[in-house]
Amino acid sequence: MKAVFYNSLKALCCILFISSLIACSSIETKSAVKQTRDQQQIELATLLDRLWQRAHIIPTLQQGAPLISTAEAGQKAIAEQNQHNISVAKAALSKLDQALVERKQEPSTGDLAVLTAVNIRDAKQQTYHAEPLTLFRSEKTQWRLMNAAGQEISLSVVWNEEGNLYIEGQDTMDLSPSSPDTPITLQVFYYAGKVLAQASLTLELQAKVPRLN
Repeated sequence: MKAVFYNSLKALCCILFISSLIACSSIETKSAVKQTRDQQQIELATLLDRLWQRAHIIPTLQQGAPLISTAEAGQKAIAEQNQHNISVAKAALSKLDQALVERKQEPSTGDLAVLTAVNIRDAKQQTYHAEPLTLFRSEKTQWRLMNAAGQEISLSVVWNEEGNLYIEGQDTMDLSPSSPDTPITLQVFYYAGKVLAQASLTLELQAKVPRLN
């Protein structure tokens, strides 16, 4: 079921992104309108992806406006719908942020995890090292890795409300107090914020969810 939801979300994000690309090739009298629409659609797709990774939330979005339009009324409807949906997504993220603040103040068992990179290698067999990472459920953070030459990369890490551990947007494992703490080997693609993967990493990861009470 999660995979179905995620596929639906990815499809929606793709529609938003593709529609912005189509708009780039269309002829419009007001370039500012087009630029605003493109920015709104990209922002909305980004917010929806964050919501899914942090809590598997797909908010109810307003629909009905056309994807693209050269008419003034249509352009206005698109902008208003996009802004409404952005506000909905931001409100959902704000609730997650507030819950995270409270969780950090008084964590219970299952709220906190510690990730330890036992071994990290890239496709060129370069080794990387990283300090253990402590993170809370629903938190998104960055994990800094460094090789012997001093080159640094930063992995996006999210521990979902439901227990899924996302690294660079990839669902790597389910993490809970009952999860075994023996190291596991993962293949992770590093994107560095770009569309195509910039590197492939083999990560031997030990994940622990300590008992706090």
